[in-house]
Amino acid sequence: MANANTTLRLPASLASLAKLSEGLHDFVAPFSLDPAVVYQMDLASSEAFTNIVRHAVNYDANQNVIITLAIDGQQLTLTLSDPGLPIPAEVLQNSVKGPALSPDPCNPSGWPEGGMGLILIQSVMDDVQYETVNGLNRLTLSKSLLSNST
Repeated sequence: MANANTTLRLPASLASLAKLSEGLHDFVAPFSLDPAVVYQMDLASSEAFTNIVRHAVNYDANQNVIITLAIDGQQLTLTLSDPGLPIPAEVLQNSVKGPALSPDPCNPSGWPEGGMGLILIQSVMDDVQYETVNGLNRLTLSKSLLSNST
């Protein structure tokens, strides 16, 4: 499998979700990936993009989200970059993998008030990295293409 990458620049609007999904599917089409991998990346990237629109830029469609897609034969990586507010430290802390990652689905009162989206993202991705550098937030989602991944 050849290495490839592409970049999308989308307005920070929920109306851009379809273009994000379409861009992902167009990018991976030549690689004949497992549909489950593509679905999980689509789900995680849609959740991340929605969080950016709602929380980082507060529905300001004048802001742009830069999405970089890359594939190297071993993993599919999608990075979302935005100039909005960073994810609060307490939200990041509450979404770290561990016992709190698996709230009881039958007991909604035990679900965390915020951060469920990050828990969802981490549950379907093999690696999630977040950083803020020079006022730019960068969330990187990676999914293994090797057959032993989940």
